[in-house]
Amino acid sequence: MQLMAEDGASYWRQNLLIIWISQFLTLMGFSFSLPFSPFYIRDVLGVSADAQIKMYAALATACASLSLAVMSPLWGILADRYGRKPMLLRANFAGSIIVALMGMAPNVSTFITLRMLQGLFTGTTTAAMTLIACGTPRNRQGLALGALSAAVYSGDMTGQFIGGLLVEWCGYRQAFFYSGLAIGFSGLLVLLLVRETFQRPQPVVKTSKGARDWDSTLSLLQSCLPLYALLLLSAFARSIDGSQFALFVEFLNGGPTVAGAARWTGRAAAAGCLGAMLAGLLIGRLLDRFRPSRVARSAALGATLAMFSIAIIPVHMRGMERVALDIGAFGLHFRDMAAPAVLALIPLRFLMIFCSAGLEPVMNVWLSKITPASQKGIVFGFAVTARSGGWIFGPLAGGTISVLWGVKAIYIIGPFFFLALVPMIGWVLRKIGSRLES
Repeated sequence: MQLMAEDGASYWRQNLLIIWISQFLTLMGFSFSLPFSPFYIRDVLGVSADAQIKMYAALATACASLSLAVMSPLWGILADRYGRKPMLLRANFAGSIIVALMGMAPNVSTFITLRMLQGLFTGTTTAAMTLIACGTPRNRQGLALGALSAAVYSGDMTGQFIGGLLVEWCGYRQAFFYSGLAIGFSGLLVLLLVRETFQRPQPVVKTSKGARDWDSTLSLLQSCLPLYALLLLSAFARSIDGSQFALFVEFLNGGPTVAGAARWTGRAAAAGCLGAMLAGLLIGRLLDRFRPSRVARSAALGATLAMFSIAIIPVHMRGMERVALDIGAFGLHFRDMAAPAVLALIPLRFLMIFCSAGLEPVMNVWLSKITPASQKGIVFGFAVTARSGGWIFGPLAGGTISVLWGVKAIYIIGPFFFLALVPMIGWVLRKIGSRLES
């Protein structure tokens, strides 16, 4: 079986650089606005009840993931048939329009509908991963996919940091418009600068050979099921607090009546994305040299301990007297007031996301290495469906926990899902080990 990518192998470095920049801008654009959805729902769309805000925020996130799960295999099939670059362009330009329209939503039902449309027509990260995986030599895929993960999380980090300031300076609606501009510009970079040598496969006729090809695809997808299960549980664990994180920062900051929650949400989230970016850069290099399963188990244990620490240290510091900070950089200087609980959250959030993001390059490399280049689109498409299953149920579980027991309970229950990944990684490796060696 030919597993090494051939289309574009001679200029894979150029493509990696341009797509790295494009994904940085795309995720930065998404993060200008979407992490602050709970505040947008409350302060702009007029939902006042605390329980409704939590559930609407969770529902919006879950709807986007549900529609992404449904459509990703179809986009993967189209990528294998018509090329990976067109799928990345579709995701970028559709995302640009839909996210900008969110800034004009008149009510929460329209906003949730647009979030569902976002899931139907976007999926930029998976489209980029597929394009890079198909055009990168096998012995450099750990580096390439790890670097691309770093682009995703560094863009997310930058976007959330800037977005926290942007929503306070310009308002929530304007932040969505800036999001659309950034995503659209990243699409132009791909359109003008990314190269793809793609030979469209011949139409499949209804013969015994066509039936055998379909049977081969089904067999391949069946062999990927253990990895898909691992992807689902990992995504569930990582997203369980996603829709409620802004509310958790607000809780630590002193509640809805205390100013600065959006600003500090952006800073705390940016610290987590910085951890994810460093994880992508460091672990991507290590995967081409060392045993990935050991890296993955260590990452899962680290995420377990960091998340549980969040449930203990910042929560018990809530209510302490605020401290004044003098912040200066690049010739700018300003004074800010910070809650000690939020300051304690920032390094713990960094550690939690650093460790949990270390799982992502391992799973992407395993998936790429067991998949022929001609079938990467459909395999990565179903991988998004598996991840989206976690992204659907994780936010819904987090919202339910938050409503029933309070937002801090998420950080007591959540670590057990990271801990469950440790034995599951060993089980997956036993299932796919022979294909990794072939």
